[in-house]
Amino acid sequence: MLGIYVHIPFCESKCCYCSFSSFVKDESFINQYINFLCNEIETSNLKNNEIDSIYIGGGTPSLLDAKQIEKILNSIKNTFTLDKKCEITIECNPNSINFDKLIKFKNYGINRISLGVQSVYDEDLKFLCRKHNVKQVFDALDNINLAGFENISVDLLLGLKNSSFDKFKNQIDILLNKGVKHFSCYMLQVEQGTKLKMMYDNDSSCILNNENCVSLFQQVSSYFNKLGFIHYEISNFALPGYKSLHNYKYWSGEPYIGFGLSAHSYLNGKRIANAYNFDKYFSNEKEFVELLNNSELIEEHIMLGLRYEGGVDINYLNKLGYDIMQNDNLKKYLNQNVIFKKKNRLYLNEKFYSVNNIIILDLI
Repeated sequence: MLGIYVHIPFCESKCCYCSFSSFVKDESFINQYINFLCNEIETSNLKNNEIDSIYIGGGTPSLLDAKQIEKILNSIKNTFTLDKKCEITIECNPNSINFDKLIKFKNYGINRISLGVQSVYDEDLKFLCRKHNVKQVFDALDNINLAGFENISVDLLLGLKNSSFDKFKNQIDILLNKGVKHFSCYMLQVEQGTKLKMMYDNDSSCILNNENCVSLFQQVSSYFNKLGFIHYEISNFALPGYKSLHNYKYWSGEPYIGFGLSAHSYLNGKRIANAYNFDKYFSNEKEFVELLNNSELIEEHIMLGLRYEGGVDINYLNKLGYDIMQNDNLKKYLNQNVIFKKKNRLYLNEKFYSVNNIIILDLI
């Protein structure tokens, strides 16, 4: 079935590490955007297709008021056919939700909350230029539970200065006790054009070096395994039954359609990106439309397959004209147990998730 991604590109302010498509805008502009977004949804040429996942991301979707979220969801429900078990996720920041808003989200059919925690230490949040504090994190999680949400995910960042395994383990334990079932743990990246890039250029010790960050990631992964979490994608850990159905589509090559500024779609081997600036988006322009050729499909399947538990399908690659089993680097990795083969699929050993990019490049 089809998945839907909706991009809300608005934030209260820009975090120092963020390179995503997000902006600080006034209410009238936000309303203009939502009206255009709903029209984009309602005029989709995929009308009446069955949907099993909706993901409202950003930006900060919870910055919108509940009625604006309801309007977007109504446009989707009036245009597409929702599966009875449709997973509906909304990204939230701790300082932009309260109990009343969460109850409304629940009534609209939202059944999964992805909370942008990043850290449960105030000094880290201040460094990252986050607008919330630790008390707001705990209050938000209490309200999410009180509103009846069981499927709760949080984002955490690895690689902050003075990070240690004990410190990160403490975060996990605290959040587990708050009912969190899914963790997305991302290694902090220094991106061009961000405040963090300027800070890093001035003092590279402001974050962990790559070696220490990889070591921490491996320790965290082992701890999640001990807790019974499934490490189903490089950065994602879930208790049984709580994997992200929507994000799974990105890694497994299933179809999805994106609505909103800079949103991406993947349909029948074709990648489509909406315009990255508002003027072009409001003019219905696309950033690009590309039909992937065999070579690109091969590269993408290997890249995504080694990122998640689904692995690489050897037969699929053969149909595209690539016998990966003849790759000398693969033979080396198989002998070293970096990659292992099970039936007709190849899987990356979890111990090497943190250096997956190097391995992937050797196979394409």
